[in-house]
Amino acid sequence: MIKITRKLLFIIISCALFSCAHSHNMQADAGNGADPFSALIHFYRGPLNHLSAVRQSECPMYPSCSEYAVQSIRKYGPLLGWIMTCDRLLRCGRDELNISPTILIDGKWKCYDPVEKN
Repeated sequence: MIKITRKLLFIIISCALFSCAHSHNMQADAGNGADPFSALIHFYRGPLNHLSAVRQSECPMYPSCSEYAVQSIRKYGPLLGWIMTCDRLLRCGRDELNISPTILIDGKWKCYDPVEKN
């Protein structure tokens, strides 16, 4: 049981650290919320943002996965927002790119997947 818990914790942390990077065109600040999830996302975008520089890539979806997390937690609360965020991270960059409509953001085509449509 302990090995399964450790593996699950490792997978969750890995997904959080190596998921899609925050798009610079989003102006919302995650640190404005009082809940711990917004603070965690703000920390990911700030001190942990070096990961996006290492990978030199950005989220192929709009809004970015971290912005999607902020919006879903604000709209649906911590539990359902977290579930929606995990679902989004699993879909990011995969078949969703072929299914969802695309929009032009800062000269790049992005897969449009807002919180309101999920």
